[in-house]
Amino acid sequence: MTATWRISASSAAPGWLGMPPLGGDDAAWVAESTTALRAAFGERWNDELDRAVPALLRAGLDRREADDLLSWQLWPVALPLFSIVRARVVGSAALPDFHAAGAAVQPIESASLGPGVQVTARVRLEEADASAALAVLAFDDGEHALALSIDPTVAEVVDLSAPALLDLAGRIDLERPDGSAFRAAPPAGLVVDEPGWSLGGAA
Repeated sequence: MTATWRISASSAAPGWLGMPPLGGDDAAWVAESTTALRAAFGERWNDELDRAVPALLRAGLDRREADDLLSWQLWPVALPLFSIVRARVVGSAALPDFHAAGAAVQPIESASLGPGVQVTARVRLEEADASAALAVLAFDDGEHALALSIDPTVAEVVDLSAPALLDLAGRIDLERPDGSAFRAAPPAGLVVDEPGWSLGGAA
Protein backbone atom coordinates (compact mmCIF):
# COMPACT_ATOMS: atom_id res chain seq x y z
CA MET A 1 0.00 0.00 0.00
CA THR A 2 2.72 2.46 0.96
CA ALA A 3 4.82 2.10 -2.18
CA THR A 4 2.89 4.77 -4.13
CA TRP A 5 2.46 7.20 -1.25
CA ARG A 6 4.94 10.06 -1.09
CA ILE A 7 6.15 11.64 2.10
CA SER A 8 8.46 14.50 2.97
CA ALA A 9 9.51 15.11 6.55
CA SER A 10 11.79 17.39 8.50
CA SER A 11 12.38 18.36 12.10
CA ALA A 12 14.06 21.25 13.85
CA ALA A 13 15.01 18.89 16.68
CA PRO A 14 18.50 17.36 16.67
CA GLY A 15 19.33 13.67 16.60
CA TRP A 16 17.33 12.43 13.60
CA LEU A 17 19.13 9.85 11.47
CA GLY A 18 17.00 8.77 8.54
CA MET A 19 17.77 5.13 7.84
CA PRO A 20 18.30 3.97 4.26
CA PRO A 21 15.68 1.65 2.78
CA LEU A 22 16.24 -2.07 2.89
CA GLY A 23 18.87 -2.93 0.34
CA GLY A 24 20.56 0.48 0.64
CA ASP A 25 24.22 1.22 1.31
CA ASP A 26 24.27 0.38 5.01
CA ALA A 27 28.04 0.59 5.44
CA ALA A 28 28.22 4.13 4.06
CA TRP A 29 25.27 5.18 6.22
CA VAL A 30 26.91 3.81 9.39
CA ALA A 31 30.14 5.65 8.58
CA GLU A 32 28.36 8.94 7.85
CA SER A 33 26.13 8.65 10.92
CA THR A 34 29.08 7.87 13.18
CA THR A 35 30.79 11.02 11.95
CA ALA A 36 27.64 13.07 12.56
CA LEU A 37 27.21 11.70 16.08
CA ARG A 38 30.88 12.27 16.89
CA ALA A 39 30.38 15.94 16.04
CA ALA A 40 27.10 16.12 17.99
CA PHE A 41 28.59 14.51 21.10
CA GLY A 42 31.56 16.84 21.06
CA GLU A 43 33.70 16.53 24.16
CA ARG A 44 31.60 13.59 25.38
CA TRP A 45 32.99 11.40 22.61
CA ASN A 46 35.57 8.84 23.72
CA ASP A 47 37.24 5.63 22.59
CA GLU A 48 34.45 3.50 24.02
CA LEU A 49 31.85 5.37 21.95
CA ASP A 50 34.09 5.00 18.92
CA ARG A 51 33.53 1.26 19.23
CA ALA A 52 29.96 1.19 20.57
CA VAL A 53 28.21 3.71 18.32
CA PRO A 54 28.78 1.93 14.96
CA ALA A 55 27.52 -1.30 16.56
CA LEU A 56 24.41 0.46 17.84
CA LEU A 57 23.78 2.04 14.46
CA ARG A 58 23.99 -1.36 12.77
CA ALA A 59 21.65 -2.86 15.37
CA GLY A 60 19.11 -0.16 14.58
CA LEU A 61 19.33 -0.92 10.88
CA ASP A 62 18.38 -4.52 11.66
CA ARG A 63 15.01 -3.28 12.92
CA ARG A 64 13.86 -1.81 9.60
CA GLU A 65 10.74 -3.36 8.14
CA ALA A 66 9.43 -3.51 4.60
CA ASP A 67 6.20 -1.68 5.53
CA ASP A 68 8.05 1.44 6.71
CA LEU A 69 7.37 4.46 4.53
CA LEU A 70 10.24 6.14 6.36
CA SER A 71 12.21 5.05 9.41
CA TRP A 72 14.67 6.82 11.64
CA GLN A 73 17.01 6.30 14.51
CA LEU A 74 16.41 9.20 16.89
CA TRP A 75 19.34 9.94 19.19
CA PRO A 76 17.72 12.56 21.45
CA VAL A 77 20.68 13.38 23.69
CA ALA A 78 24.47 13.03 23.63
CA LEU A 79 24.35 9.53 25.07
CA PRO A 80 24.58 6.10 23.41
CA LEU A 81 20.82 5.52 23.28
CA PHE A 82 18.22 5.91 20.59
CA SER A 83 14.63 5.17 19.70
CA ILE A 84 13.27 3.73 16.46
CA VAL A 85 10.66 5.96 14.82
CA ARG A 86 8.54 4.78 11.91
CA ALA A 87 6.11 6.39 9.49
CA ARG A 88 3.57 4.03 7.97
CA VAL A 89 0.38 4.33 5.97
CA VAL A 90 -2.21 1.72 6.89
CA GLY A 91 -5.86 1.15 6.17
CA SER A 92 -8.08 2.85 8.72
CA ALA A 93 -9.57 -0.51 9.63
CA ALA A 94 -6.11 -1.73 10.62
CA LEU A 95 -5.84 0.78 13.45
CA PRO A 96 -6.41 -0.99 16.76
CA ASP A 97 -8.91 0.08 19.39
CA PHE A 98 -6.38 1.97 21.47
CA HIS A 99 -8.70 2.35 24.46
CA ALA A 100 -9.49 -1.36 24.51
CA ALA A 101 -5.77 -2.09 24.43
CA GLY A 102 -5.32 -0.08 27.61
CA ALA A 103 -3.54 2.87 26.04
CA ALA A 104 -4.00 6.51 26.96
CA VAL A 105 -5.42 8.63 24.12
CA GLN A 106 -5.17 12.39 23.75
CA PRO A 107 -6.07 14.73 20.86
CA ILE A 108 -3.28 16.29 18.82
CA GLU A 109 -3.19 18.77 15.94
CA SER A 110 -0.62 18.84 13.15
CA ALA A 111 -0.30 21.95 10.99
CA SER A 112 0.38 19.79 7.95
CA LEU A 113 -1.69 16.66 8.63
CA GLY A 114 -4.69 17.94 10.57
CA PRO A 115 -6.27 16.46 13.71
CA GLY A 116 -5.13 13.18 15.16
CA VAL A 117 -4.56 11.28 18.36
CA GLN A 118 -1.57 10.79 20.58
CA VAL A 119 -1.44 7.29 22.03
CA THR A 120 0.84 6.23 24.86
CA ALA A 121 1.07 2.91 26.63
CA ARG A 122 3.27 0.80 28.82
CA VAL A 123 3.93 -2.74 27.67
CA ARG A 124 5.83 -5.76 28.88
CA LEU A 125 8.75 -7.04 26.85
CA GLU A 126 8.62 -10.70 27.68
CA GLU A 127 11.89 -11.51 25.94
CA ALA A 128 13.70 -8.99 28.11
CA ASP A 129 11.53 -9.48 31.20
CA ALA A 130 11.20 -5.71 31.46
CA SER A 131 8.59 -3.00 31.13
CA ALA A 132 8.70 -0.52 28.25
CA ALA A 133 6.75 2.36 26.80
CA LEU A 134 5.57 3.14 23.30
CA ALA A 135 3.99 6.09 21.56
CA VAL A 136 1.93 6.50 18.40
CA LEU A 137 0.64 9.60 16.67
CA ALA A 138 -2.18 8.59 14.33
CA PHE A 139 -3.85 10.72 11.67
CA ASP A 140 -6.87 9.08 10.02
CA ASP A 141 -9.02 10.29 7.13
CA GLY A 142 -11.51 7.42 7.41
CA GLU A 143 -9.91 5.38 4.64
CA HIS A 144 -6.20 5.52 5.37
CA ALA A 145 -4.14 6.55 8.36
CA LEU A 146 -0.62 7.77 8.86
CA ALA A 147 0.96 6.32 11.99
CA LEU A 148 4.11 7.83 13.45
CA SER A 149 5.39 5.50 16.13
CA ILE A 150 8.17 5.07 18.63
CA ASP A 151 8.93 1.37 19.04
CA PRO A 152 8.64 -0.02 22.58
CA THR A 153 11.67 0.98 24.59
CA VAL A 154 12.63 2.31 28.01
CA ALA A 155 10.08 4.92 29.11
CA GLU A 156 12.77 7.51 29.74
CA VAL A 157 13.98 7.18 26.14
CA VAL A 158 10.42 7.66 24.87
CA ASP A 159 10.11 10.78 27.02
CA LEU A 160 13.40 12.14 25.68
CA SER A 161 12.24 11.43 22.11
CA ALA A 162 8.79 12.96 22.57
CA PRO A 163 9.54 16.61 21.71
CA ALA A 164 11.26 15.61 18.47
CA LEU A 165 8.36 13.31 17.50
CA LEU A 166 5.82 16.06 18.10
CA ASP A 167 7.93 18.48 16.06
CA LEU A 168 8.17 15.95 13.23
CA ALA A 169 4.39 15.51 13.18
CA GLY A 170 3.96 19.19 12.42
CA ARG A 171 6.39 19.13 9.51
CA ILE A 172 5.26 16.11 7.48
CA ASP A 173 3.57 16.36 4.11
CA LEU A 174 1.93 13.20 2.83
CA GLU A 175 0.74 12.79 -0.75
CA ARG A 176 -1.76 10.17 -1.82
CA PRO A 177 -1.14 7.90 -4.81
CA ASP A 178 -3.40 10.17 -6.90
CA GLY A 179 -1.24 13.19 -6.09
CA SER A 180 -3.63 14.86 -3.64
CA ALA A 181 -2.53 15.95 -0.18
CA PHE A 182 -3.47 13.76 2.77
CA ARG A 183 -5.50 15.51 5.44
CA ALA A 184 -6.90 13.74 8.50
CA ALA A 185 -10.49 14.01 9.69
CA PRO A 186 -11.38 14.78 13.32
CA PRO A 187 -11.27 11.58 15.39
CA ALA A 188 -14.75 10.17 15.80
CA GLY A 189 -16.00 9.44 19.30
CA LEU A 190 -12.71 10.38 20.95
CA VAL A 191 -12.71 9.75 24.68
CA VAL A 192 -9.92 11.84 26.17
CA ASP A 193 -7.99 10.11 28.91
CA GLU A 194 -6.22 11.60 31.90
CA PRO A 195 -3.11 9.44 31.82
CA GLY A 196 -0.64 9.14 34.63
CA TRP A 197 2.08 9.16 31.98
CA SER A 198 1.89 10.92 28.65
CA LEU A 199 4.16 11.67 25.76
CA GLY A 200 6.43 14.42 26.96
CA GLY A 201 3.63 15.68 29.16
CA ALA A 202 1.91 17.03 26.04
CA ALA A 203 -1.82 17.06 25.57
